[in-house]
Amino acid sequence: MPVRGLAGLLVVALMAGCSSLRGPDEYRTAREVPPLALPANAETRPIKPLYAIPPGPVPQTWPKKFVVPAPKPLVVAADSNGDKPAASAAAVADRPVLTQDGNGYPLVSIGGDFNAIWDRLEEALRASGIKVEDRDQRVAMYYLRLDDSAGKNSAYQLRVARAQSAYTLTLQADGDTLAPQETSRSLFEAIVKHWPEAGARP
Repeated sequence: MPVRGLAGLLVVALMAGCSSLRGPDEYRTAREVPPLALPANAETRPIKPLYAIPPGPVPQTWPKKFVVPAPKPLVVAADSNGDKPAASAAAVADRPVLTQDGNGYPLVSIGGDFNAIWDRLEEALRASGIKVEDRDQRVAMYYLRLDDSAGKNSAYQLRVARAQSAYTLTLQADGDTLAPQETSRSLFEAIVKHWPEAGARP
């Protein structure tokens, strides 16, 4: 057989061997075969492995699948009188409920239609004497001026966000920072107190 024919068979054999290894680590358990033996009178260049496989470390067992922890549930917060309204009943009746998130920050939970919540929120703010500088329904945001515990008047953002089963109100000092808890609680207590009944007109 000509030398070219032997070289072709060698290439085919090597490709067949590579294609038989389907996984990245199957070469560790692959059966070794002796090198190709050529006739003594054949003229060819010395054959040496071009891509030697280095001995690698034994693969480690991957840890168990990571399970994302469940979020902390909302906790119904007590009002200034120490009373805790029933959250489920309030959500059904489209009444706001003063609650807090898993980190203890006050927020308000309201069930119902967004447009109705948006309009009633404006009425509650007006009845509470809160100065509304602007509002943008496209981003669900009221822009307010509030006095903090030290009497300093500052700008805040009142955001209406969709939660899993209701809408929530959060008060922010800016786009990335929540307002002080005392300022938020004072505003939210006023909103809950002055929230208009369904069908009421300002």
